[in-house]
This record gives sequence, structure tokens and C-alpha cells, in this order.
Amino acid sequence: MIDFNSELNPSQLEVVNCVDGAVLVIAGAGSGKTRVIEYRVLNLIQKNIPPQSILLLTFTRRAANSMLSRASSHEPRAKLVEGGTFHSFAYSILKKYSQLIGFDNFSILDEDDSQEALGLSAKKLGVYEINKKFPKKDTLKKIISMSINKERSIGDILEKEYPDFYDYASIIERIKNDYQRYKIEKAYFDFDDLLIYLRILLTKNEPLRKELSRKYRYIMIDEYQDTNKPQAAIAYLLGKDHGNVMVVGDDAQSIYGFRGATHENIMEFPKLFPGCRMIKLEANYRSHQKILDVANAVLNDMKSKFSKSLVSAGKNSGDKPELLLFRNGYEEAEWIAQKLQEIRDQQGIPFCQQAVLFRSAYVSIPLQVELGRIGIPFQVFGGLKFYETAHVKDLVSHLKVMANPKDELAWARIITLLDGVGPKTAQNIISKIDPGRGFPALLKTCFSGQGKGKKYEHELRKLTEVLERACKPEIKLSESLGLLIDYYYPILKEKFDDWQQRINDLEALKDISVKYSSLRDFLADFAIDPPEKNAPATNPEQEEKPLCLSTIHSAKGLEWDCVFLIGLVEGVLPVSFSLDDEEGIEEEHRLFYVALTRAKKHLYLAVHYENHGFSYNQFNQISRFIDSPEVLSRLEQKAGLNQYEQDSTF
Repeated sequence: MIDFNSELNPSQLEVVNCVDGAVLVIAGAGSGKTRVIEYRVLNLIQKNIPPQSILLLTFTRRAANSMLSRASSHEPRAKLVEGGTFHSFAYSILKKYSQLIGFDNFSILDEDDSQEALGLSAKKLGVYEINKKFPKKDTLKKIISMSINKERSIGDILEKEYPDFYDYASIIERIKNDYQRYKIEKAYFDFDDLLIYLRILLTKNEPLRKELSRKYRYIMIDEYQDTNKPQAAIAYLLGKDHGNVMVVGDDAQSIYGFRGATHENIMEFPKLFPGCRMIKLEANYRSHQKILDVANAVLNDMKSKFSKSLVSAGKNSGDKPELLLFRNGYEEAEWIAQKLQEIRDQQGIPFCQQAVLFRSAYVSIPLQVELGRIGIPFQVFGGLKFYETAHVKDLVSHLKVMANPKDELAWARIITLLDGVGPKTAQNIISKIDPGRGFPALLKTCFSGQGKGKKYEHELRKLTEVLERACKPEIKLSESLGLLIDYYYPILKEKFDDWQQRINDLEALKDISVKYSSLRDFLADFAIDPPEKNAPATNPEQEEKPLCLSTIHSAKGLEWDCVFLIGLVEGVLPVSFSLDDEEGIEEEHRLFYVALTRAKKHLYLAVHYENHGFSYNQFNQISRFIDSPEVLSRLEQKAGLNQYEQDSTF
């Protein structure tokens, strides 16, 4: 028997001792909610509640297994608790009862199969023959899935999330219906169907709903702020008879709207279950109080929320989080890289216990370059490394042929980007290249007249012209890159459905090029093996574990001794496409809070002032989430604001 009184703080103990009735647990960041769920399972079993009547739903099978495994180490009967994800639970029920909704049997479509089926539906309608800019199959899957999980029309989803495709709403609706007919005909269920059909089963078959409600007398749901509408409906249908539903989550960490999750679910839970008891876990076991003071100030500025105030449960010693202002991304990257080394060397905090977080991956590009230059090992989470992305490789290939006309791989990449040119035609064109003539002469003699009368003749001429202009010795590298970006822009829009996100990478590439006078030096720094492979090992037997560079979304649930948060300007955090959307701004606000609460000992917030666009310079505006008297008063400003006041809104 565990002595809960000695193991838990008063709020945690209150949660664990709750047995009957609906309970909403608002678990602040770092408040020990995993232990609370584990111990509540133990407490229910020790009160002679049959473990088979307890249902624990989480967002990963690993999370459920981990909690139940720890519980069963104290109480073997905990192994009999049913735990898993919403989808795995739905599958287990549908496997037994799918005949009640007209399916004698069914197969599961994985994500690739779902995309393939949607692609076939689109091809049947001939949409790609009519318009090559029509969404690709993976984008179609995202649009349709979001429509289902948010319970909104295709038009609504397109208007807010994919405005470039809004005119295709009726066609995508037809594809969605055709895809649905196809699945029914073949007895296929995709991941969304598992939730939808379980909800239908519980709604249409009252005897079965009551039977399942009697079986699962005690329902617990973790990370409730990340549920979508079908998941919330399933929880209600299973628990409305007995009301013994405990949900655990943090409204201030609801950040997955792009996956279909809705912040409304956790806010509306008390209305679904009248008399619901709310318990707040506000003791934080991760960060010292000065970090939490900043997080609390951010919480106070939020609109749609349950009020709470995080209090450090450990030592309150620690420095104020620092607000660092830099002139540009290079200065920021150089300072952060040096600081990372200083913290490791002087304070003994290894790179793997430090992290740099950002809203969008392109913000980290100058830092990735600097880390590679000085040999700090790093890993990027939440996306490919900058230099691994297809669109960046496309653009850099244009630079490579300028630097080395013998680079057949680069020629093949850029020529196959042309409309109407496949691998065979590209190879035929490349075979006529004679690097000995010098680059400008090469272009004129080899490409002039190539493709005459062919579909790609005009495109090849445009490529020739832009390369000729870009390789003139009198223009700077950044200007050459600007010309190539302008040329590549329509190709980017044609090739990628998410071109609006990718364009920021191209701007960042141009931004990096400003400090280089030599194309060869730029390519050498840029295209060397991934930096972590070149970083010196501190242990001859094992290389040092790498620094983490991560999007904030990918960092949720993790923690580090030292956290740097970069890109804290309007248009980055909050992201530009949320600026006219109140709901979107609120989610961005919560994202900022999540980032702050990852830090245990040290927290640095970085902003840089200058930014280079395609053909202009612009001045950044500091993020509204920092530009609050309450937040600023809790930060140590290491670079004074005065130097920027005359030029900007800093």
C-alpha cells in the first residue's frame, strides 16, 4: 500500500481521492499529472473497484502503458485496467460490434493507403488534367481529415487553413464523398472512421451504449485539451449515465488546432457534466519561480482560460529570464552558439540538456549554419534540417552549377524542374554541356536553340537568362540569390501545396548569403556533411549527445535545464496567418506559454531587429506576447531598447 499522503501534495491528493462524479483536473505545466493518474488508478483498485471497469484513454499507447506499468508494479491487478488511445479503443469496440452498423468485417487503411485512395478519387474526376495546381493527395487527406475532426465544411476549412484552394471546395467535397463511398464498398476504415463509427454506434444503438457505460464505470482521459469533437462526444456518450469521468489537461497548453483538436472541449466540459468538480494542480516541479513568474504573466494576459498561478515546488533560486535584443539573425546566432558553449563549459550543463525552440523551423536557419561552422552537434525536431528540404536543394542546385558547370547532378535537378522535361530529356540536354567554354559562353552555346519547338523551349530560355544575369561578376551573391528566388517562385507555387510555409526558407537563405562575398565559400559552409557528424567528440568512445533544435509543437511534454526561445516577433510568433484570426492568436499565445514552461534553470528570449526580404529590408516588431508591461517587468533586458526606439516599435 502506498502512503498517498506522504507522496502527494494536497491538490494531487484531492484528485487521487476522488472516486465518484465528474472531475476536471487543470494540470499546470510540470505539475506531476502522470503520477496523479497512476496513483488514482491504484486508489480506485485499492477501494475494491474492479480494474476491468476502469478505462484510461491517452494520446499515445506508450503513455497508457507507462502509467499502467508503474501502477501494476505496486498493484498487479492494475494490469487488468483497459488503457490505450482513443483509436485503439475504438478499434477494439468496432471489431466486436461493427455488424450493428452494417459491416460484417473491415480493414484498416493506414495514412499512405488513405492518401492513395484519395489520389485515385481525384484522378477519376480528372482534376489534375484540368489544373495541375489542384491539391496533392497528402494535402487532400489533411483537408478532409480536418473537416471531419473539426466538424466543419470543406469550404470553412479551406477559407481558414488553405485559402489558395478555396475555389476547389465543391470538387474536394465530391472527392470526399467518392472516397467515403469507396471505403464503404471495400469495407475500409481509416483512422478518422474509427472515431466516427464508434460515435455512430454509441448514438444509434442505445442498448449497446448502456452496456458499455455499465462496463466502464470509471473513465479517465489524459491530455483532454488535445481532443477533437468526435473524441469529446465519445467520452460524453460513455460517461453520461454514471458521470464518473475524470479528464486531466491544461487549457493553456491546447496547441494542436491544426490537427483538429479544439480548445472548446476542455472549456465546455463542466457544462457537459453539471456538478463537475474542478481541481487545479498549480505546484510546479520543473522550473524555479522566476521562470514561472513570466509564465504566470503570460497566463494572465490570455482571454479564454481557467485562471491559475504556478508556484515552484522546489528551490526558488535562479536568475530572471533574459530578454536579448540583436540587430540581425547573424548576431543572434553567434551569441547563442557562444552562450551554449559557455553554459556547457562553465556550468557543466551538456548540450543535450539545452534546447533552442521556435515557432517555425526557418527561424533557426542562421543558427544551424553557425552551429555547423563551430562544430556544436545538434538535432532538429519538427521538420527536416534546412539543407535537407526539397525546395532549398532546388535553389542551391542553381548556385552549384554557377560554381561548377560540371555538376551533372545539380544540372539534372534544375532542368527537370522545367515544365515538360523528364529525366530522359534532361539527360539529353546535359550531354551537350561543355564546361570548357566558361559559364556564360556555355549557356549561350549549349542552351540556345535547345528544345526548339518543344513545350519547354520558353522555360529553358528563362533559365538561361536568369543564370546569365546571376553569374555576372559585378553583382553580390545576395543579389544573385534574389534573382534566382524570383525565378524559382512560380516553380515553388506549382510544385508544393504548402509553398507559403516554404517561402520563408528561401528568404532565410538570402538572409544568410548577405555575409558571404564568395559563392564557393557559401556552398562550402552550406553543403558540408550534416554538422553533428563533424562535431568533435568530447569522449573518445562516444560522441557528445546533441543539442536539441525544436519547434514548440514538438517540444510539448519535454523539458531542458536551459532553453533559448527565438523568433519572438510579429509574423513569426504569432505566426503571420493567425494575425487576423482571434482564435488563432489565442492558440499562438498558448504556444508561447508552452515554450516558456519547458525551461528548468535558465530561460533566454531572443529577438532580432533587422530582417531581409526578397528585395527589401524590413524592421521586425517585437511579439505582442512579450510587449506587455506585466511580462516585460519579469524579464532581465540584457540589450537596452533605446538603440532601437528611433527606428522601430521595439
